[in-house]
Amino acid sequence: MEALFTILIVLQFLIVAVHDWIDIPGWVNGTQVQGAVGRRKLALATVINLLFPGFAVACAIRFYHVPKPGYVLNYWLVYTAITMAAAFLMWWIPYLFGSSPQRLEEYARMYKGTRHVLPVREGDPGPNLLHIAFHVLFMSTLVLAVMLRLNGP
Repeated sequence: MEALFTILIVLQFLIVAVHDWIDIPGWVNGTQVQGAVGRRKLALATVINLLFPGFAVACAIRFYHVPKPGYVLNYWLVYTAITMAAAFLMWWIPYLFGSSPQRLEEYARMYKGTRHVLPVREGDPGPNLLHIAFHVLFMSTLVLAVMLRLNGP
């Protein structure tokens, strides 16, 4: 469980670091995100967003195969819960309960040409396939953080 959590939290960190900066046709259009948000603003947001998973990764590596202090287990739990809640608020609430026209327009610019598998609801295609995969990753790290916390000190 510890090894799987470490692998997934490192993967989560890497995804946060690069997903808005690369182009993989049909999956991610970093150029479009940068154009919609602005490179400078996106760079600042990326650096800030890397602080929290960065600390989680540092703790996962530092305390690998040794007893974890309670604060580390608590941090992992809080960080992964906030990450999952943010994904839910940013993607699933608007998709399920309606979105503002501004959000629809902004997300259409940023994610045009990416794979969507959900049915469109009131003009909102919901999270694209890549973001759904991210959300599965986020949920997985949350479940593992809960399990590690329950088994910890």
